[in-house]
Amino acid sequence: MKKLLIPAVSLPFASVLPAADASPWELTGAAGLAISDGNSDSVAYSLQFLASYLNDGHEAYLGLDYFYAEDGGLESTDSLKVFGQYNRDLSERWFIGGFGSYFQDNIAGIDYRVDTSLLLGYRAIKGERMALTFEAGPGYAWEKQGRTTDDFVTLRLAQRFDYRFSETSKFWQALGWTPRADDLSDSLVEFEAGLETRITSKVSLRTFLRHRIDDTPAAGSGKTDTALLVGVAYDFSGLPDPKEDGGSRRSLMPGEEAAAAKRNGWASTAALGFSLNKGNSDKMGLNLAWNTLYRDAEREFFLDLGYHYSEDNGLSSTDRLLSRVQYNRYLGERFYLGGAVGFLRDDPADIDYRVTPAFLAGYSLIKSDKTQLAFEAGPAYTFEKTGGISDDYASLVAAQRFSHQFNGTVSFKQSVSYTAELGDLENYTAIAAAALDTKLNDRLIWRLGADYSYENIPAAGRQHHDTQLTSSIAVKF
Repeated sequence: MKKLLIPAVSLPFASVLPAADASPWELTGAAGLAISDGNSDSVAYSLQFLASYLNDGHEAYLGLDYFYAEDGGLESTDSLKVFGQYNRDLSERWFIGGFGSYFQDNIAGIDYRVDTSLLLGYRAIKGERMALTFEAGPGYAWEKQGRTTDDFVTLRLAQRFDYRFSETSKFWQALGWTPRADDLSDSLVEFEAGLETRITSKVSLRTFLRHRIDDTPAAGSGKTDTALLVGVAYDFSGLPDPKEDGGSRRSLMPGEEAAAAKRNGWASTAALGFSLNKGNSDKMGLNLAWNTLYRDAEREFFLDLGYHYSEDNGLSSTDRLLSRVQYNRYLGERFYLGGAVGFLRDDPADIDYRVTPAFLAGYSLIKSDKTQLAFEAGPAYTFEKTGGISDDYASLVAAQRFSHQFNGTVSFKQSVSYTAELGDLENYTAIAAAALDTKLNDRLIWRLGADYSYENIPAAGRQHHDTQLTSSIAVKF
């Protein structure tokens, strides 16, 4: 179906229907966004919507999926799918229904494919935590791909499995096989599997895999498309308590909000974000991060390391390593002295290395259990190799750091650093970073991050700035 992976950002939505505790309707949406700008230039986003109705033996779904991506101004993903299904219970296990879908994929050369089907279904497992459903029936399809139109009788066999780990996490998997009735070797296979975790009472994190096999693709297109996606789901009109409907409703959201807590002292997190697109588009993205923090009344220690890598059709578009270690000693309640060493390597920006040791004097404007705001500056020395030229010079470093714990679940941190050559203040670099962490349980954190760097005198042929937006799952130690 798709050829992209998208680290996700929640987008603003407006409720379509008024919330009502007893309403049989549920409306949920999900969105993802990834941006890289500067020496690497790419954008990818996804939009999803699902409306469901469940009441008195009647079950209905209407959904929409849209995926788009481009790299260097060239489209690599552009597809739209609209689908709907209605089921009517015949008994506690058996049901009849109707299914319809519309699919378009400009990259795979599919102008349109419309599928319809009449179904007979059976709920093999129907419990509060687990559900397994099978359905089958005849159908009809109309399609246009590669400027060729066709219509034919089809068969549809489908299966879906749902398992709720807790009231905040669930796993789901679905498989559909749609062959031509007169030629079973000419078929369409769609597979999906995903994990959904509730972050707040209205927001959920979704990570899922999609795989599509088309035995008769358009000329010049491959048979398979695989996508690994990360997205954020949002509840439009208020979800029912999962205990009330037994978790049987299909949704872009799992369950209720969970509580969390945070403490000072030693804390380390390791974060991983990964994207993969295979098939008519071949893209891969990886971001790794390690963060260690120690804080008490007299001392602070920070160790931060981040690595970002991406490639498109075998060509590297991002390859950046950034790290910093710092130790601060407080002279009083607010003032401190410290030492720090920063390291940067960025292949697209043609920076082989940049090492900057520095001595710092700082002041904590805000220093509380929930909020930290500090400013610092001091002399430094820079060793670098940029654009194939090695250099070293005295420099000046200034920085600002901010962190805030909103509640036991959500926290935010942000920093800005400025490094300039003392003999030529026009030769400077500014780096800004921000991250929003949402605690999923005692160990797992979902992290949404943004990084921006600006080189006032970049290497020859390189851009002044680089921007990256990432999402990842972090493990706390």
